[in-house]
Amino acid sequence: MTIDATALPSELLVTPQPLIGFCGLDVSRQSVHKSIWDAFSGNLQRKAADRAAVQYKLLPPNYEFPIAKPKRASYEWYQPKGILKRNWMLKHLHVLPSVVVLFQDLEWNDAEWAEKQVHCASLMQGLRNALQERNTRLCLVLLQKAAPLPPGEDLLAAERAASLTAACGINSKMLFILPHTEHLMGYTLRLESAFLDMAQTYYALMSKRVRTHRDQLTAHTPLKIRHQFKLGFVAEMRQDFSTAQKHYYQAYANIDEIHINDVNCVELKTIAGFLNYKICRLMFKLKMPRDAINQFIIHIEKYRNRVGFKDLAFEHNAWLSTQHSVFAELFCEAIKNGLTAQQTQHPGIYYHKAAEYVVKRREAAQQAYATLLNSTDTTVNPQNNTLALYTEYFGIRAVKIGDPVSEQQANMQLCEVERGYNHSAAIIALLSQAMAQFKIYKCLRFRKKLAVDMAEEYLNSGDHAKALTFYSLMLPDYRQEKWSTIFTDVLLKTLRCALLSASVSDYVACSIEALSLHHHSEQKERVMLLENMWQVFQSVPPIPPSQLTPDAQAMWSNALNGVKSPVQIDLDKVSDVLGLWATFERVELNNNDVVQIQLIVRVLTDVPLRIRSFHIVLADVSNPSNSYKLEALKYFCFPDLLQLRAQQKAETTSPTAYKPFEKNMRLEPGCYYQLQCSTDAQHFLENTQLRMVRLEAVMGTDKVSALLTCSANYTRQPFRHHTRTRDLDDNMTINPICYIAPTFHLSTQTNLGNDTNAKSMATETATTATTPATATMLINEYYPVATTISNPFNVYLQNVTVHISVPTALRNSVFLTTDVSPGRQKLHSQIQIDVGELSGQSSNTATYYIFSLIEAEIKLQQKLSYTLDVERKTGNTGGGTVTVTTPNSADTTPENSKSIVNSLAPISPVQIEYLDETRVRKSREDAISLRCGADFMFSARFYTLNRQPLSQVYRGENFLLRANTEVVANEDVEILDSFFICDHNLVQSNYSFKRKKYTNKYTAGEKLESVIVLRTNATLQDWLSARDLERSGNKGDSSGNKFVSRLQKSRTASSAALGTLDKSNNPSSFAPPAALSAYINKSLIAKIPTTMTIINNNSAVSGALQLVNAGPGMSTSFQSDDGRLAADNEDGTTAAGTQEVLKNTRLVYNKAIESVQATGHCRGFIKGVYTLDSSPPTAPLFGIFCIRWRRAGAKEENESKFVISGLDIVEPPLNIYCTIEEKLFVKMPIAFKIVLKNPTTHVLHLIATLSMSKADNFICSGHRQLDISIMAYEEKDLVYNLYPLQVGWQELPVLTLEYNTKVDPQKNESQNELLGELVQRALPKRVFVLPPLKQLTKVGV
Repeated sequence: MTIDATALPSELLVTPQPLIGFCGLDVSRQSVHKSIWDAFSGNLQRKAADRAAVQYKLLPPNYEFPIAKPKRASYEWYQPKGILKRNWMLKHLHVLPSVVVLFQDLEWNDAEWAEKQVHCASLMQGLRNALQERNTRLCLVLLQKAAPLPPGEDLLAAERAASLTAACGINSKMLFILPHTEHLMGYTLRLESAFLDMAQTYYALMSKRVRTHRDQLTAHTPLKIRHQFKLGFVAEMRQDFSTAQKHYYQAYANIDEIHINDVNCVELKTIAGFLNYKICRLMFKLKMPRDAINQFIIHIEKYRNRVGFKDLAFEHNAWLSTQHSVFAELFCEAIKNGLTAQQTQHPGIYYHKAAEYVVKRREAAQQAYATLLNSTDTTVNPQNNTLALYTEYFGIRAVKIGDPVSEQQANMQLCEVERGYNHSAAIIALLSQAMAQFKIYKCLRFRKKLAVDMAEEYLNSGDHAKALTFYSLMLPDYRQEKWSTIFTDVLLKTLRCALLSASVSDYVACSIEALSLHHHSEQKERVMLLENMWQVFQSVPPIPPSQLTPDAQAMWSNALNGVKSPVQIDLDKVSDVLGLWATFERVELNNNDVVQIQLIVRVLTDVPLRIRSFHIVLADVSNPSNSYKLEALKYFCFPDLLQLRAQQKAETTSPTAYKPFEKNMRLEPGCYYQLQCSTDAQHFLENTQLRMVRLEAVMGTDKVSALLTCSANYTRQPFRHHTRTRDLDDNMTINPICYIAPTFHLSTQTNLGNDTNAKSMATETATTATTPATATMLINEYYPVATTISNPFNVYLQNVTVHISVPTALRNSVFLTTDVSPGRQKLHSQIQIDVGELSGQSSNTATYYIFSLIEAEIKLQQKLSYTLDVERKTGNTGGGTVTVTTPNSADTTPENSKSIVNSLAPISPVQIEYLDETRVRKSREDAISLRCGADFMFSARFYTLNRQPLSQVYRGENFLLRANTEVVANEDVEILDSFFICDHNLVQSNYSFKRKKYTNKYTAGEKLESVIVLRTNATLQDWLSARDLERSGNKGDSSGNKFVSRLQKSRTASSAALGTLDKSNNPSSFAPPAALSAYINKSLIAKIPTTMTIINNNSAVSGALQLVNAGPGMSTSFQSDDGRLAADNEDGTTAAGTQEVLKNTRLVYNKAIESVQATGHCRGFIKGVYTLDSSPPTAPLFGIFCIRWRRAGAKEENESKFVISGLDIVEPPLNIYCTIEEKLFVKMPIAFKIVLKNPTTHVLHLIATLSMSKADNFICSGHRQLDISIMAYEEKDLVYNLYPLQVGWQELPVLTLEYNTKVDPQKNESQNELLGELVQRALPKRVFVLPPLKQLTKVGV
């Protein structure tokens, strides 16, 4: 049993649950009984959400129930000895059950029924006698093997059940049947519900009885508190938490009616603590956290100053600590149940207050014990039995009131008990819990304070190792936050812990850091620290042996014998003790130069330091694993930075000024020391960037030493001094990088174009070549580039190669080639020219060509490489000057990983690769820049024969293509020829094949125009592909049958959806109209072989094609990296792995006619096109317009090609053709012939009417009005003879067509308007009549 003030009883902390006792179960010998007991009380079953909060107890035979006290008639003269008995909660929680259940193995058809019935009745009577004057409910449970029958069916069971209940003296509701079958859990839950109802009845009667007693009270306040507590406790048993909270609160309020004095202070505080705990717990459970916190604050404020006996003040502090700790536990439990806490209100605050009260408790206990020892009556011997101090009531001691001897003896006994209490362990436990809470709620600064308190408590308790651990963890935080006062205190305590725990490394580190002037100490204390540290360096304890205990001497002896030397100390963290800065004298060196590094050292404290040696660690920037250590061998001392500044200006230092550096040299405070490190550059590899990684200083002896390290990155101070004598970087240049430049043995000179006067570009040292203003290449031109490679050194070079590549952004737009054959069909995105071997003072020339499809600034990447026989140098050959080391983990810490981009030396473009020990490959990247200009601006438009713009084309209709070309080249060009290659499904008239004659030269701004007459005899659905043509040739020519091609339209339209591009597979794909789907699949995709024609990109061309075979899942060539081509197989399927394979070569036709599978003159199937348009086409491809040209005065011919995107081709209701003389002469008769062709499967009934606009223009003979019937796919000729009467432009007679609605009533006026539109498109409106000539030429147009 613990002191009432130091802890709450366990029965108070648990949640009250109804107690139900089981009798008659032999769980040790019968498995059935054990399974039943486990079903009721098993841990796994109790955790289920549907189980009631019930506590079961297995009652042994002859169990003794508590004897009921005699009932008191009146409380008028009753004087209570206390408020609450210690055993009352234990009795109702674990001793006195509310329901007693008797289990018996009894079957309805048992042969020994009578005997077992008598035995069962005797057991029930025994339980009833033992529970006299108790309201405990009794019930009987029969354990049977089979499940009972439904009520009314088993007459024997009903008869015997009535007999059994009568014999046992219970009613039928107290008799239960429990079959132990596979459904035991279900029966258990039903029985548990019945038991709980009985228990609720028991506790309701108990509440009623207590309430009756309370109502009889008049002035007995302690009894009122007792009865209110009992009512609240019983309400908790009944799970009525709201009622329980009200009763507890009323009891808490009744305490205020009692006057508190030193005698009853402990009892009232104890009961008040019980009630406050219950109230706060129920408030948290009822989701009233603010009320709980306010209740606790009021409770503490009410009893904070109720100390009681002054000699037992520690008991009051213990009570306050207990109150805070248990409330913090309630707070934590509420948070686990879903309560949200804040930084200003969380459990850690109360854990911390509890720890503070434990500290006060310890201080009060020490003071009370000292007071009692100094008193006169110290001869009283305290009793050894602490339990004898307590009575049966909480908070009341068995001390005779008014007897000073008895009271002093009790106080002595309590002080002895308190002395045995481990206050440090309690404080550390509470602080640990508080730290966890403060960490959760992001109160990091207060958490550090708690860690320091824990370390101090460990130090006070004698656990110096753990105290050292906590102090060491807090040192970096306070060091970083610059809390000098707090940090000094923590540092000195850490030093003390290191001394007491014999930690050599921590003692040395703390001693060096304590030498800083920023810590609050005097110079003599720093001198003493330095002397003690040097004793440790000499393997001697820091303080004399007379001041150390034998255990401490043994610990120091073992520690000094097993110390790991050197002790590493990071000066970046331990600042203001020793300043180290370093710089390279030169930023860039050749291979035969000397690397010199200046190390500046200054002692920042006011005591001299002895340094054993200084080192500088270098590393390769590209390969940090290669590091080298240089030792400083010479030094020079100067008093201030002005002298260093003067030395830097003079750039020379007298060799006699430097002195050899001796071991353990004494460095005076306030002076600057310049130390020099040097080594040959040939110890390092070429093309290496050396970076100073860290600076090292060794302090101590051979036995024990300290390694002081710091990062070599110089950091400017945030606050600058107004004089140059204070800041180092104002007086010298800090170079953290030194570059060992390589030697490249090749130089190049590039000549662009065919112009012999063009400027040559030498790229020996420059990295970019610039094109002269007079040398500009054009789109679609093969532009020559000649590069001369020279070896000006007396060395023999092997495997000399020139690698030229197009930048990634210009891939598939700019190409390279070395093929000078007439075809020039191999284009690359990168080429490599093998020059071979170059001896000393020799040269060679490499020539290649550039081909571009876009107008842009082209910057080619040129890479020269060669191999050379050398003797490779290693990093560990330096005659002892350079030492290869491994990188330190401290080099990669965030403090040391500072950016040095601004201090980097210029990097050479030369790259070095060691092939083996004797061969090295050197390479250098240059750039060649030139401008690519446009050649032509092209546009194409479609018109009807009467010069009206076209929006769609009718099958079988003649229409015009007007191709306009504008010269935009900045140099004169010669146009040799231009022609149009149409698709196989189009037909050019003979008039289109007349070649236009061009002049010799064209300059920028000049325009040209070509007119081409085209016609198509099939709609887009009926266009043929190359496979269709080949297939029809193998099977026989069926194209002559006019009915076959028309019937194919229905089958083509049904499969058009299958040819639509899949949008889901290719986000950039398009979905053309249904009329174009069949065309795209048959006419385009099937045409694409593995070759293609390059077509230049021109924004004026409407709907220029990108890559016509870009189907589902294909990526366009514009998105590829290296000339990738998505090709189709012979059956039209996509080639496997096309997207994954990268091709360095693209097959391109130099002449457009070569890319056509010819089926006629300038007519055929186009094998493939390649453009730069990012959007796929939505219109059919009618053909390619080609222009053959060359630069003025040049011999090389080039060809520019432009895609002609066509229009939609629809089925017309009627085809109209007109034939008339090419030249008309006055008063000479001519034939005006109109051909009407029926393209449909129906008979057309028309009415043709010819009217004269002016009677004096022509004399006309022929049918002026005629009814015509044209059979399906037949033609009808209308021939008129015209006799011109006047010279000049004359209007022709107007033909009008309309449907004969009398014969064909289905036709209407809107269809007649369509016929009128067709007539307007096909027939000319006027002609030019010439004067008479002797000879006439008749040509049909």
